[in-house]
Amino acid sequence: MKKLILLITTCFTLVSQAQTFPVGHMSINFKDATRTGGFSISGGIAMPGTGRNIGTEVYYPATVAGNNTAVANGQFPVVVFGHGFAMTWDSYDNIYNRLAALGYIVLLPRTESSIFPTPSHANFADDMKLLATQGLLLNSTSTPTALATFNGKVLQKSAIGGHSMGAGCSYIAAQNNSTVTCIFNLAAATSNTAGISSVAGASLVTVPALVISGEKDNVADTTVQNSHYNPTASTIKFHSIIKDVTHCDFGNGTSTTCTIGQAACSGAGCNATLFARYMSYIEPFLAHQLKNDCVAGNNFMTLILNPSADRVGRKVVGNIACSVTGIQEQSFSNNLTVFPNPTEGKLNISFSSEITTPITFELYDISGRLVLDEQASSQKTSHEINVEGIESGSYVLIVRSEDSKKAFKIIKN
Repeated sequence: MKKLILLITTCFTLVSQAQTFPVGHMSINFKDATRTGGFSISGGIAMPGTGRNIGTEVYYPATVAGNNTAVANGQFPVVVFGHGFAMTWDSYDNIYNRLAALGYIVLLPRTESSIFPTPSHANFADDMKLLATQGLLLNSTSTPTALATFNGKVLQKSAIGGHSMGAGCSYIAAQNNSTVTCIFNLAAATSNTAGISSVAGASLVTVPALVISGEKDNVADTTVQNSHYNPTASTIKFHSIIKDVTHCDFGNGTSTTCTIGQAACSGAGCNATLFARYMSYIEPFLAHQLKNDCVAGNNFMTLILNPSADRVGRKVVGNIACSVTGIQEQSFSNNLTVFPNPTEGKLNISFSSEITTPITFELYDISGRLVLDEQASSQKTSHEINVEGIESGSYVLIVRSEDSKKAFKIIKN
């Protein structure tokens, strides 16, 4: 059993390390029947209906890298990322490729990217809000047929984030929005058009929030970030000020329109260094919030609470640390049997007597990625899990009740 506990702990540790998936890409033109205008991507997959076009670039964990390739096996949460003022989605290729490779479905709206006419922050915020919902609905969307590859593979959790204008609009998109799990922001610019305010929106945001600002940002500096952070109603929120980062260092640093406001660092090596600094906070925060990765939550708290040479300041409200010592066999009120093991398609879990409380079944691959999550109601003596759709290999099945849990190593042939 000690070896099994070590295996499970190792699995959870690995989840936030190396990139584990090839990155697939689709262009999808989503629709909002309640509005007009927007932007449509030429050649993009057209969603049915009429109304505002929300042309969106989607990057996701895939079986092979490329355009319109199949989604990898597993379940993956949704991340919506909004671009900055007069900037384009591909200015953030380092961010979305990294997140997709780590097992997130990343949606990047291409709307409101012009200088003239002036972008509507209200429309952009509504676009991001809609995409957070539409991303989750990909789990069961089969029309157009190209989207069927997402069926059953979208974990029903989402985050909204962005840079500059997109970051400010994320507060508006997340206000009073219970479908969003968390938000994260890079150098949020103050949005205030047509009576829609990002600062006012922040006061209505109750989900966990991560704010990242740059030490050398003279466009949306730390004071601007605190004007959003301080009124945010979240009981869990963090603000990290990253050393040496300017406004345009968030992303790949190549946006000409951004660098008119403030130049980014020069050279790929410089950009990679600063990218690693702010992603060191974003990655464990999202892994904990969207994937229930306990180790990542602990790593985040260790990083934000302790001194760091890469940070010049921080604010902390709340805590996302959790205990990992509970991932071990405890006294289970109903003895369990799991068979056949190895299996080619079905797993049967039987209980020695009728269970009296709901039991949850979580299947993780060896990287610590949640592959399957099911629940059996009470008044049962058995439960069947269908694993035909997952790849061959070794997995860890964790069976949980209210006060007990037990782990099994599973082999899928």
